[in-house]
Amino acid sequence: MEDGHVNIPIEDEVWERRRARLRALEPVYGPQRQVNFRFRAYPLLRAIKKGRVDEFIDAFENYSNAEGVSLSNIVAIRGPSGNTLLHVAAGIENADIFRALLEVIDDEQLYTKANDRGDTALHIAARAGRFDVAKLLLGGDSAMDVKNDAGNTALHEAVKNGHSNLTDLLLRGGSTSVNKKNEEEKCPLYLAVETGNLEILLRLLEALDENEVLSSNIEGMSPVHGAVKHQRLDMLEKMSEKKKELFDLRGERGSPLHLAARENYVDGVKFLADRFTSSAFTHNKDNYLPIHVACKMGHLETFKELFQHWPDLEELLTLKECQSTLHVAAMYGRASIVKYILGNPELEKLINAKDIRGNTPLHIATVRGQLEILLSLTRDHRVNLKLVNHKNFTALDIVDRQITKIDAPLFQRLTRTILVSAGARKSKDDTSSQRKGFNKEPPNINILERRAEVRMIVAILIAGVTFTAGFSVPGGYNSSPPDAGIATLLNKPVYNVFVICNSIAMYNAIITVVILLWTQINDSDVVFRILRMTRLPLLIALATMSVAFMAGVYVTISKRTWIAIVTLIIGITALFVILIFYITLFVPLGYKCRLVQPFADCIIRVLILNSRRVTVNVNERSDDPLFRKMDPPRRLFPVRRRRLFPVRRRRLLLVRRRLLVPVVRRRGLSPMRRRSRSPMHSRSLSPVRRHHRSHSPVRCHSLSPVRRRSLSPVRRCQSSPPPPFSPSGSSIDSYTSICTF
Repeated sequence: MEDGHVNIPIEDEVWERRRARLRALEPVYGPQRQVNFRFRAYPLLRAIKKGRVDEFIDAFENYSNAEGVSLSNIVAIRGPSGNTLLHVAAGIENADIFRALLEVIDDEQLYTKANDRGDTALHIAARAGRFDVAKLLLGGDSAMDVKNDAGNTALHEAVKNGHSNLTDLLLRGGSTSVNKKNEEEKCPLYLAVETGNLEILLRLLEALDENEVLSSNIEGMSPVHGAVKHQRLDMLEKMSEKKKELFDLRGERGSPLHLAARENYVDGVKFLADRFTSSAFTHNKDNYLPIHVACKMGHLETFKELFQHWPDLEELLTLKECQSTLHVAAMYGRASIVKYILGNPELEKLINAKDIRGNTPLHIATVRGQLEILLSLTRDHRVNLKLVNHKNFTALDIVDRQITKIDAPLFQRLTRTILVSAGARKSKDDTSSQRKGFNKEPPNINILERRAEVRMIVAILIAGVTFTAGFSVPGGYNSSPPDAGIATLLNKPVYNVFVICNSIAMYNAIITVVILLWTQINDSDVVFRILRMTRLPLLIALATMSVAFMAGVYVTISKRTWIAIVTLIIGITALFVILIFYITLFVPLGYKCRLVQPFADCIIRVLILNSRRVTVNVNERSDDPLFRKMDPPRRLFPVRRRRLFPVRRRRLLLVRRRLLVPVVRRRGLSPMRRRSRSPMHSRSLSPVRRHHRSHSPVRCHSLSPVRRRSLSPVRRCQSSPPPPFSPSGSSIDSYTSICTF
């Protein structure tokens, strides 16, 4: 560089003329007009993007004459995004305009001038792959390791966009950012792996010094972890040949083998297990070995590969809890891993192994609520159901401590059913202090009442339908004596089936209604027992009503054989579905008979698919990782919110308006009437009138429309009467009545 200019050999006469035209602009105006041209450089920017040097010089001259600006000020102007002319010229394919700009730049700081995103001209050239432009910039005073706002240097941009020639140029130019991370925690080594460019990766590995490959020097994500994540076995092999030290780096998920086990990268697991055997015995931050990670994620193929390398799984335990692979698989509900371990005779010792707290895999599955794992473990005769942990709890003891209500969720009841059906028992220490005083909480009376109301409606509908069908018999009645009033189809056997089933359905429905009348007693235990008593008569009513309908239709169309057969098939299928879905509600699934167990297991598996797991806390210690909260699994049939039809929507709006009528009317009062209903006016009332006003229908808007509809008319009036009057006012302030309209 001489006199502030870059020496560029120009032999062509055309370039001599171009240089002369540009130099002629410099002394014309001088620096006296310094104006902000940030948003007035569009003509020059358009001329640069066209890539024609002569047109650019013409635009340069026209702009200088029109604006009255010197050459040194023109080259320093910036566009809307902060780009100088040098930035724009660095990104186009033709490098001639960039050469022309370098001829007239006196300010060396323009080489490293950044735009609004922190990019220098070298960043843009490296991103666009402009080798000639980058070569010209490196010949000047351009800093190659300057970072932009994203933390990328020119080497980052070249590697990220796959420009191997530019990468080689920057490395030969002395770039020291091979192991420097950007804002995304990625160094050029990781970017080369991420883009899958093996050629660039080899050049970067050659540029590394022997002393640089340390965990403290490689910033950001490890390139080995990147190769595992993107499943690039060829890159893993090259890195193991060039720089084995890279495999000692650990990431957030542990060693490369931990990540390979997590990603189920079987080829990577095999390669790492063969080349770097010691990594299989290192724990990650969760205190897991790679084989535990495979169990946690449920990757059976990865587990098999690791098991082939280290068949002695009894020695491979977690760091703090001392849990085996079966413990981890049972904890996270990985059925494939559990079934493989149970089916392998070499791993029989893991079945009843205990962790540091004395919990077996059966305890773990019970606490975590893994129903499918429980079903697999309890059906294996080698599982000892009587083992206790250090708190002297068997698996059944844990379930009994979880179930604190009579109407426990289906999830908890299934857990106990699976254990009881397998023959699980409680521990002999029934007098421990932890079991003393343990009583189940009564069920929620509101939930039980809603169930009773639904069952009452169903029973009343069945009774009404069957009563009507008893007098509107199929075929009608005879009108001629001596059989006047006798059913015309009386002599047909199918008609007799209709009459018998219809009568059974009606009487069972009436029995159900009569029993449900006892739910008016405000006792949750009584209501719960009544609901259990009405299961069987309601089932009989539903089943016999279906048979009666099928018989009634059949007897009227029996002369059409094919229609009658189709009707029978449909009716029998519907009856079978009704029985199956209703029997599952109260069939003793915990029955230990071997003939019943296969059928019960099928029902349990169906219920498991649609059950919801609950949060369980058996240990009093909140820091126990065994009892961390887990997200409930998705339902097989997700419950969706019903879309309201216009008529139903209008009804809801009408109910809401009625509920808010007192509030609206209160707001609509005139100032005089509002003053008459002010607190001062209330004070003038007698204590008794103030008490009744506080419990007037004005407060009925606090009751939701759904709750009001669920109450019977009598209960809407009598469910919550006002408390007795107290002159002190304590009962008045703490009580809000529920009233009707």
